[in-house]
Amino acid sequence: MSSPTHHSSPERLRRGDSHGSVGSALNRVPEDEEPSVHADWELEEELLLEEQGFYQGSYNRLVALYTLAPVTAVVTFVLLAALPNIAFKSEKPHVPTYPYPAILPFPLLEILASIALFSLAHLLRNPIYALSAALLPFPLPATLLSTTVHTLLSTAARLFTLSILLVQRYALHPHATWKDPAFRRVWWAALGWAAAEAVVSVHQGYMGLALYREVLVPIPSSSSTAASPRSETERTPLLPQHQPAADLDTEVEQDLEQLIALKAREELEDVFGLPLVYIPAFIPCLQRFNSLLLSVGLFLLLSASQIGANLRWSLIGIATATHLVLAILHAPIVLPRIGVHGAAYVGSVVSLGAFFAGLGVWDGVS
Repeated sequence: MSSPTHHSSPERLRRGDSHGSVGSALNRVPEDEEPSVHADWELEEELLLEEQGFYQGSYNRLVALYTLAPVTAVVTFVLLAALPNIAFKSEKPHVPTYPYPAILPFPLLEILASIALFSLAHLLRNPIYALSAALLPFPLPATLLSTTVHTLLSTAARLFTLSILLVQRYALHPHATWKDPAFRRVWWAALGWAAAEAVVSVHQGYMGLALYREVLVPIPSSSSTAASPRSETERTPLLPQHQPAADLDTEVEQDLEQLIALKAREELEDVFGLPLVYIPAFIPCLQRFNSLLLSVGLFLLLSASQIGANLRWSLIGIATATHLVLAILHAPIVLPRIGVHGAAYVGSVVSLGAFFAGLGVWDGVS
């Protein structure tokens, strides 16, 4: 008697029948291999573009995402500006004893003074680096020297801001306390410094993104990637074409502009360690948040050293060392080695520590 015939059901074919190879053939349908093939092809396309000096992405989308950074700065500034009136509201508020002029009421004078001193310190950054590079021919020592000198200059500028505002002279208490009107004056001076720093940083970010306007290639749509990989000639991206120059001088000028932009992009990538368009939008937002907290913390520490005689030089040393550590982490030679992400996360921890330390010396966390 012949053995019964095996009938293969669709379910058995999907699981793979041990009596035949039909199931194994169905398990290896071409559709299962398409995602990996397309992923490899997209990676190859991206590497090919980078070799040619181009990047995938949309300039308008990058600008829109980077706009989250100034929005974060504004929101953080507003929250910090409202914090003294919410968390440090005294039952018997003191009238500010400083003789404010009619045209510069509180806190306009504190904001303008800190902005002016920050601008001076910022303008001296490049001359300090040029002088350091002239004294030390090696990049790393020159960078560390210029970073240290600029940090000391910034600390001196903050102390000078507090001095010209006469914070110590018009303080009502012999020691630093949040119940003193000087606390709010120092707070607004710190916010003014942080606001100026945020404006400069955001402007530099937009200028950096503008350098990539002409080298961004639109990302292929899903419908185009669903097709089979194209040949080498078909993978040439459609780059933005410039209008033909009317004369030779105009064409040479356009070429020079492209070379200048290329040089600026290379210098920017040397600073960050990667192309600016590859930095996630969350990182600039975190940096703006850290900058505001750090500014308030440093000003509170330095002002407490002026009002109270105890631990004066210790507080100045702590504020200077904190600022110096973060400045070295963001130095052009050090930042690529630790990464933009790592520097931002370390900056968050240090900035929060400086912020609460400043509140602590003013009895704001007791």
